[in-house]
Amino acid sequence: MNKLKQLGLDNEFGMYYDAEIVHRKEVNSARSDGRKEGAKDEKKSIAKNLLKIGVPIKDIVKATGLSKKQVTMLM
Repeated sequence: MNKLKQLGLDNEFGMYYDAEIVHRKEVNSARSDGRKEGAKDEKKSIAKNLLKIGVPIKDIVKATGLSKKQVTMLM
C-alpha cells in the first residue's frame, strides 16, 4: 500500500490490482489442472492399450503409476 501511495495511486486502484492478481492465479490454476487431467487421461489410454496386448496388470501399474484398481476398471 505504501508503494501505491508513493505512485499517487488510490485504494480503488489497489482493489482492481488485487482483483487482477486473483484472476491470473485462477487462470494459471485452471491451466495446471487441465494439464494434470490430460496427463492422467494419457496414462489411462496407454494402460488400455497395454491391456489389449496382454501385458500383466502389475506391469501396467509399474509403467503408468496408476493404481491396480484404476487399471482393472479400464478392462
